[in-house]
Amino acid sequence: MEVRPSTPSTIDSASMVVLPFSTLPTASGPGPPRMRHPFCLILLCFMLPSEPAMAQSRPIAPPNLGRYVGKPSLSTADLKVIEAFVNREAPRLRSKSQAEAVQARANLIHDITSSRRVSPVFREQYTSILEPHLRSTMEGEDTPAAILAAQVTATLGTDGAVKLLTDRIDIDDEPRNAVRLWAAGGLAPLAGAPTVSERRLMRALRTIATRMGDEPNWAVRRRAFMALAAAVSNERGTDASQRSIRKRTLDLLATAMDATFEDIANGDVDHILALPVATGALQNTLLIANSPTEREELAKAVIPSLAEGHEAILQSWDKIRAKDRTMAAAARYLDESELLLSIMTDTPQSGPQLSVALRGDDRAAVQAASDRWKPRRR
Repeated sequence: MEVRPSTPSTIDSASMVVLPFSTLPTASGPGPPRMRHPFCLILLCFMLPSEPAMAQSRPIAPPNLGRYVGKPSLSTADLKVIEAFVNREAPRLRSKSQAEAVQARANLIHDITSSRRVSPVFREQYTSILEPHLRSTMEGEDTPAAILAAQVTATLGTDGAVKLLTDRIDIDDEPRNAVRLWAAGGLAPLAGAPTVSERRLMRALRTIATRMGDEPNWAVRRRAFMALAAAVSNERGTDASQRSIRKRTLDLLATAMDATFEDIANGDVDHILALPVATGALQNTLLIANSPTEREELAKAVIPSLAEGHEAILQSWDKIRAKDRTMAAAARYLDESELLLSIMTDTPQSGPQLSVALRGDDRAAVQAASDRWKPRRR
């Protein structure tokens, strides 16, 4: 078809085909001749809707998901918009610009943390769409991005989020201390979330407790104890679920304490810095125990472990006293464990305060306390 420069023309925006007016059909009478090729009109009709169709298949990501977060159900169109939002924000966690990466984290957590009501369907679908991005980021080599991804995961409140973080707390799978620290710490808010199933939560807590002895970093152990402590003091909606999780977690807490005491006795004294979280959790549990049965369950689970702590400190006495921070943590542990043991066994405290004995290098006083609780050890 010949197109003359002097002839007015029209441009089809979908196909970018330039058609001279002389080829368009017109009414009979004076004017340009009729189009010589009728099939061009048919082809043009098929091509015109292509641009709207493409726009419809690629929804524009909104600035936030506020209008979707509380919806009791989500349509296919809603899910596409949520996916577009995630596809825009999640890759920015790996941005070379720290400010952009931090802003992406803020955008991803804003709606699910600031909304007064998050519907279960939104929470699950959002996690499902976001999870592949978070997993690949945490498994990637960019450590700051992996930390940001773990922080986002900790806010989701779903079984999928718990599993994602649990997969990053084993040193065999995750050699980076910082990533394991944020993964273990991220389980603490999830451990108290009623939107996480008891079954998934207990699987995660068992992993924490059984891997505690393999964890070389005391700060990661401290975060792991925080997750166990959060589960012990959980505020689930039903008393039955509360008590079930509390009772089972106390056994796991004792397992984690035993592993830590063994390492302390073998000379890894920095691990004692993690223990105040455990004793603090036990104190809180003792305060909220509403019945003799609950107090008995607490005593049965943790008294043998608490009694082991004195002996572990004696085994590494000089190394503990060599550093101010380990001596301070050990002193706090001795005083708190003595108080807990005395209350749970209904035994009056006797002798000097053990923290004073430790600081004064009075090993005999701590040995006497250890001997007093020796029958209670495993």
